[in-house]
This record gives sequence, structure tokens and C-alpha cells, in this order.
Amino acid sequence: MKGKLIVCEGLDCSGKTTAIKQIINSDPRYVYSKGIGSDSKFGRIARKFPSTLMFLSELVYNIYSHVNPNLKKGRIILQDRYDISMTSFVPNTNRWYNQLLIALTKPLIPKPDVVVYFYLPLKERIKRLKEKGKKYEIMLAENPNIITLREKVYEEWYKRFNGPKIKINTKENNVQQTARKLKAFINDLITESL
Repeated sequence: MKGKLIVCEGLDCSGKTTAIKQIINSDPRYVYSKGIGSDSKFGRIARKFPSTLMFLSELVYNIYSHVNPNLKKGRIILQDRYDISMTSFVPNTNRWYNQLLIALTKPLIPKPDVVVYFYLPLKERIKRLKEKGKKYEIMLAENPNIITLREKVYEEWYKRFNGPKIKINTKENNVQQTARKLKAFINDLITESL
């Protein structure tokens, strides 16, 4: 029995990690997987030397060491960030060498079974970024054009995905509502596939 790879994406402070952990803590069928910023050896190096190369290396390492083995066991993976997190870092990823890296790693990254896109209106995102208050979040809050640019890439990615998908506005839904909505969507998909 093959498991399901459910990719949860969205820009910083969109509430995806909080909602995923709410599900993980309440249901043992789900397995958490961190795409970038993990505690793996590649994750620690990528945080120290952030670049498209390091983040893609971390993701590929995570897929082969954690995601694929759990999929083979029939588990449901809730993937917190995937390749779109790296490829949405425009204009950095528009550089020829980053485009080459993305093209070379694409065959190593399996297509998700399901895509979940967490999003927020711009004003709410800026408010949450400021509340979080870390250096990167403050930089984003002070440069809404970067947020808008990345959000456009996420929107295009979501539209292009050919498969089951859901878009969740986390301003309109609190953590519990977001987690319930996500879990109900996944359960419906699993029921349909039986």
C-alpha cells in the first residue's frame, strides 16, 4: 500500500506549520516532514549557508531518508514546504545557475498527491511577520513587493497543479478550523480512493 504525500505550502506566517502540528498531535496516522529548515544535517548546513543549492539538497535528502520510506509503509505525509518554497525566491531563482539546479533536481522530487495552499491577505501577513519579529520576517514585512512577487509565483504553482488541491485562508479560519478543514479534505480523498 502506497501512502499519500500531502504538500502544505504558503509564505511565512501563513499558519501551515501550526495547523499541520495540530493534526499530527491528534492523529497517529500522519507523519510530519519538514522541507526546509529541518534538524537534519543538511538542514543545519542550509540554515548556516542559505542558498538554492543548499535548500534543494536538504529537500532531496529529506525525501530519500524520510518521505519515501514512510510512503512505502503506507503513511500519510504532511510535508511542510516543498520545492515551490525554493523556486518562489524570485529574482534569486531566475539566475541561470539556480535555474540549472532546479532543472537537475526536478526528477528527484516526486509529484505530490495533494497540494494545500495556505494564504493570507497582505495586511494580515505583514502584521504577523512583525509580531514574529525575527530578522527575516522583519525584512519581508518592510518589503511587501517581495511578498507580492512570491505570492504570484505560489498562485501560478497552485493553478498549474493537476490533482486534488485546496486553498485555505488562515485569516478567516483559526488554527482549529484550519486543521479540521485540512483533515476533512484529506479524509474525503482517502475515502474516495478506497
